[in-house]
Amino acid sequence: MKTLGKALANKIATIILLVILIGGAVWYVKGRVGSGTTSSEYSFVIKRFSKKSQLLVADADVETTANKKFDAALTKDWPDWTKWIADIIVSRKVTAEIPVKTEFKLELEGLTKNDIRIENNVLTFKNPITVYVDSQKVGETKFKSASSGLIDKTVDLVTGNQKAMEFLEEKSQDAIYATSKKVMNNDERQKKVAKHSEEALENLLNLNSDQNIDVQINVDDLEFKNIDSKK
Repeated sequence: MKTLGKALANKIATIILLVILIGGAVWYVKGRVGSGTTSSEYSFVIKRFSKKSQLLVADADVETTANKKFDAALTKDWPDWTKWIADIIVSRKVTAEIPVKTEFKLELEGLTKNDIRIENNVLTFKNPITVYVDSQKVGETKFKSASSGLIDKTVDLVTGNQKAMEFLEEKSQDAIYATSKKVMNNDERQKKVAKHSEEALENLLNLNSDQNIDVQINVDDLEFKNIDSKK
């Protein structure tokens, strides 16, 4: 009876040992295969990212009007040759209306596998991705009087002078910077940029490839940076 019990105990121990060994082998093989696949996916994503240092976020752009008001305090430090310009636009309370288009670009350069996470073909970001906000003048600047909304012949002397116009547009750059700042801090615009960033990255990753990677981006994953000059 004692011998039978010992033999049974040995069989049970053997079975348990075999289960442990088989389970360990399966876990090891799965780990090896899973690691290889994941490594391949990460390499593929980073390689695709490296092809674009900056990626334009299509359909996220916005067109607005930047307004620049000129007053005596603003013009007091202007060079001497612009005194006649300053006198005219200040006396007429002139405002420049500048058509502006604001675009958003994702910074992909320098991203590594440590910045992303891929699970079940879904890509997310572990660290915030930089979004450059860039506004540009896209049409003709219009000058209007704050009092009447019209421009008289005297102001036409300014708007008809190429050098004067170039100077005024240069002095209006801060209005373009302010437009970028306003747009990038708008909650709805941020959500739209996040949505279209997903689409832009999916197009970059899946175009002409066998991959089918979904990208998930929240507003918190984006760090907006205004790259327009203040002056």
